[in-house]
Amino acid sequence: MNKRFRQDERKPFIIANHRIRANELRVLSDTGEQLGVMQKNQAQNIANEQELDLVLIVPNAEPPVAKIISLNKYNYEIKKKQKEKAKQARQNSVDTKEVKFRPAIGEHDLKMKTNQIQKFIEKGAKVKVTIQMRGRENSKAKDVLEQFSSQFSEYLSGFKYDAPLKLNGNRIIGVIVKDEK
Repeated sequence: MNKRFRQDERKPFIIANHRIRANELRVLSDTGEQLGVMQKNQAQNIANEQELDLVLIVPNAEPPVAKIISLNKYNYEIKKKQKEKAKQARQNSVDTKEVKFRPAIGEHDLKMKTNQIQKFIEKGAKVKVTIQMRGRENSKAKDVLEQFSSQFSEYLSGFKYDAPLKLNGNRIIGVIVKDEK
Protein backbone atom coordinates (compact mmCIF):
# COMPACT_ATOMS: atom_id res chain seq x y z
CA MET A 1 0.00 0.00 0.00
CA ASN A 2 1.19 3.45 -0.81
CA LYS A 3 2.75 5.28 2.14
CA ARG A 4 0.72 8.39 1.43
CA PHE A 5 -2.58 6.73 2.30
CA ARG A 6 -1.73 5.04 5.58
CA GLN A 7 -4.39 6.00 8.09
CA ASP A 8 -2.24 5.98 11.24
CA GLU A 9 0.43 8.28 9.80
CA ARG A 10 -1.95 11.13 9.01
CA LYS A 11 -1.76 14.16 11.22
CA PRO A 12 -5.03 15.16 12.84
CA PHE A 13 -6.60 18.09 11.03
CA ILE A 14 -6.78 21.11 13.32
CA ILE A 15 -9.46 23.71 12.63
CA ALA A 16 -8.11 27.13 13.53
CA ASN A 17 -8.65 30.83 12.88
CA HIS A 18 -10.51 31.51 9.61
CA ARG A 19 -11.33 27.80 9.07
CA ILE A 20 -13.81 27.82 11.97
CA ARG A 21 -17.32 27.88 10.48
CA ALA A 22 -19.43 28.29 13.62
CA ASN A 23 -20.57 31.85 14.31
CA GLU A 24 -20.93 31.41 18.07
CA LEU A 25 -18.17 29.85 20.20
CA ARG A 26 -17.47 29.08 23.83
CA VAL A 27 -13.99 30.56 24.25
CA LEU A 28 -11.19 29.59 26.64
CA SER A 29 -8.03 31.59 27.25
CA ASP A 30 -4.54 30.11 26.92
CA THR A 31 -4.51 29.49 30.69
CA GLY A 32 -7.80 27.55 30.50
CA GLU A 33 -9.96 30.34 31.94
CA GLN A 34 -13.45 30.60 30.42
CA LEU A 35 -14.07 33.84 28.57
CA GLY A 36 -17.69 32.91 27.82
CA VAL A 37 -19.84 32.46 24.73
CA MET A 38 -19.11 35.03 22.03
CA GLN A 39 -19.19 35.64 18.31
CA LYS A 40 -16.39 34.20 16.19
CA ASN A 41 -15.25 37.65 15.03
CA GLN A 42 -14.96 38.92 18.60
CA ALA A 43 -12.97 35.84 19.68
CA GLN A 44 -10.71 36.17 16.62
CA ASN A 45 -10.02 39.82 17.49
CA ILE A 46 -9.03 38.87 21.07
CA ALA A 47 -6.70 36.18 19.70
CA ASN A 48 -5.12 38.60 17.23
CA GLU A 49 -4.54 41.18 19.97
CA GLN A 50 -2.61 38.60 21.98
CA GLU A 51 -0.81 37.40 18.81
CA LEU A 52 -2.21 33.89 19.29
CA ASP A 53 -4.49 31.59 17.30
CA LEU A 54 -8.12 30.65 17.83
CA VAL A 55 -8.17 26.82 17.78
CA LEU A 56 -11.36 24.74 17.72
CA ILE A 57 -11.01 22.12 20.49
CA VAL A 58 -14.47 20.48 20.68
CA PRO A 59 -16.28 20.99 17.37
CA ASN A 60 -19.29 18.79 18.25
CA ALA A 61 -20.29 20.68 21.40
CA GLU A 62 -23.15 23.15 21.42
CA PRO A 63 -21.78 25.84 21.05
CA PRO A 64 -18.37 24.59 19.80
CA VAL A 65 -15.44 25.14 22.17
CA ALA A 66 -12.43 27.12 20.97
CA LYS A 67 -9.23 28.03 22.78
CA ILE A 68 -6.97 31.02 22.32
CA ILE A 69 -3.52 29.41 22.13
CA SER A 70 -0.48 29.25 19.89
CA LEU A 71 -1.06 26.65 17.17
CA ASN A 72 2.46 25.25 17.62
CA LYS A 73 1.94 24.90 21.37
CA TYR A 74 -1.38 23.12 20.77
CA ASN A 75 0.28 20.68 18.33
CA TYR A 76 3.03 20.03 20.88
CA GLU A 77 0.47 19.29 23.61
CA ILE A 78 -1.36 16.85 21.35
CA LYS A 79 1.86 14.99 20.50
CA LYS A 80 2.85 14.91 24.18
CA LYS A 81 -0.52 13.37 25.13
CA GLN A 82 -0.20 10.76 22.37
CA LYS A 83 3.30 9.79 23.56
CA GLU A 84 2.03 9.50 27.13
CA LYS A 85 -0.82 7.23 26.01
CA ALA A 86 1.59 5.03 24.05
CA LYS A 87 3.93 4.84 27.06
CA GLN A 88 1.02 3.80 29.33
CA ALA A 89 -0.02 1.14 26.81
CA ARG A 90 3.52 -0.27 26.72
CA GLN A 91 3.74 -0.36 30.51
CA ASN A 92 0.37 -2.08 30.90
CA SER A 93 0.99 -4.71 28.23
CA VAL A 94 2.03 -8.20 29.34
CA ASP A 95 4.57 -10.20 27.38
CA THR A 96 3.50 -13.69 26.38
CA LYS A 97 6.28 -16.22 25.95
CA GLU A 98 5.88 -19.78 24.69
CA VAL A 99 7.84 -22.83 25.76
CA LYS A 100 7.36 -26.12 23.90
CA PHE A 101 7.91 -29.60 25.29
CA ARG A 102 7.76 -33.18 24.02
CA PRO A 103 6.61 -36.06 26.26
CA ALA A 104 9.92 -37.90 25.80
CA ILE A 105 12.01 -34.98 27.09
CA GLY A 106 15.16 -35.71 29.08
CA GLU A 107 15.40 -34.78 32.75
CA HIS A 108 18.10 -32.15 32.21
CA ASP A 109 16.24 -30.57 29.26
CA LEU A 110 13.07 -30.40 31.37
CA LYS A 111 14.95 -28.64 34.19
CA MET A 112 16.48 -26.15 31.75
CA LYS A 113 13.11 -25.29 30.21
CA THR A 114 11.38 -25.01 33.59
CA ASN A 115 14.20 -22.69 34.75
CA GLN A 116 13.51 -20.56 31.69
CA ILE A 117 9.78 -20.52 32.54
CA GLN A 118 10.66 -19.48 36.10
CA LYS A 119 12.73 -16.54 34.78
CA PHE A 120 9.89 -15.45 32.49
CA ILE A 121 7.23 -15.50 35.22
CA GLU A 122 9.52 -13.65 37.65
CA LYS A 123 9.81 -10.87 35.06
CA GLY A 124 6.00 -10.72 34.96
CA ALA A 125 5.43 -12.39 31.59
CA LYS A 126 2.74 -14.92 30.81
CA VAL A 127 4.13 -18.25 29.64
CA LYS A 128 2.19 -20.45 27.24
CA VAL A 129 3.23 -24.07 27.74
CA THR A 130 2.72 -26.41 24.79
CA ILE A 131 3.36 -30.15 24.98
CA GLN A 132 3.34 -31.62 21.47
CA MET A 133 2.56 -35.35 21.12
CA ARG A 134 2.99 -37.56 18.07
CA GLY A 135 1.85 -41.04 17.09
CA ARG A 136 1.63 -43.48 20.00
CA GLU A 137 2.21 -40.68 22.50
CA ASN A 138 -1.40 -39.57 21.90
CA SER A 139 -2.76 -42.75 23.49
CA LYS A 140 -1.05 -41.82 26.80
CA ALA A 141 -2.17 -38.18 26.76
CA LYS A 142 -3.79 -38.27 30.22
CA ASP A 143 -0.63 -39.77 31.78
CA VAL A 144 1.52 -37.11 30.06
CA LEU A 145 -0.79 -34.38 31.38
CA GLU A 146 -0.50 -35.68 34.97
CA GLN A 147 3.28 -36.12 34.63
CA PHE A 148 3.86 -32.56 33.43
CA SER A 149 1.47 -31.09 36.03
CA SER A 150 3.41 -32.77 38.82
CA GLN A 151 6.79 -31.81 37.33
CA PHE A 152 5.78 -28.16 36.97
CA SER A 153 4.67 -28.02 40.59
CA GLU A 154 7.97 -29.68 41.59
CA TYR A 155 10.35 -27.47 39.58
CA LEU A 156 8.47 -24.14 39.55
CA SER A 157 7.64 -21.88 42.47
CA GLY A 158 5.44 -18.80 42.85
CA PHE A 159 3.17 -19.53 39.89
CA LYS A 160 -0.45 -20.18 39.13
CA TYR A 161 -2.29 -21.37 36.06
CA ASP A 162 -4.02 -18.62 34.11
CA ALA A 163 -5.36 -21.41 31.91
CA PRO A 164 -4.77 -24.90 33.34
CA LEU A 165 -3.04 -27.60 31.31
CA LYS A 166 -5.70 -29.00 29.01
CA LEU A 167 -5.70 -31.60 26.26
CA ASN A 168 -6.40 -30.01 22.89
CA GLY A 169 -6.12 -32.48 20.02
CA ASN A 170 -2.55 -33.79 19.95
CA ARG A 171 -1.31 -30.97 22.20
CA ILE A 172 -1.54 -30.10 25.85
CA ILE A 173 -1.74 -26.34 26.29
CA GLY A 174 -1.75 -24.17 29.41
CA VAL A 175 -0.80 -20.65 30.48
CA ILE A 176 1.33 -19.97 33.56
CA VAL A 177 1.57 -16.57 35.31
CA LYS A 178 3.21 -15.22 38.44
CA ASP A 179 1.21 -15.81 41.63
CA GLU A 180 0.53 -12.40 43.20
CA LYS A 181 0.34 -13.52 46.83
